[in-house]
Amino acid sequence: MQVLIRGLHRDVTEEMLRNKLKDYATVNSVEIVRDGDANHPWAWVDLAVDPFTCWRLLRQLDKQYFAGSVMRWYIPAHQS
Repeated sequence: MQVLIRGLHRDVTEEMLRNKLKDYATVNSVEIVRDGDANHPWAWVDLAVDPFTCWRLLRQLDKQYFAGSVMRWYIPAHQS
């Protein structure tokens, strides 16, 4: 499932985010988007989990402090 993570610090890299999440789920891909406001990028993260596990991770990791900023997790409703 894909999640959108906002509120990242400008210095966060794909590798840092992948390392943060690897203890919770298998990470298929991470894409950090810096277009718009480069000081506050956001990321698309594809996790190899079912919807229920994804919601559990959202509840656990949303609003968590990471690398100098507070992450905000969103699960897009329309996924294949």
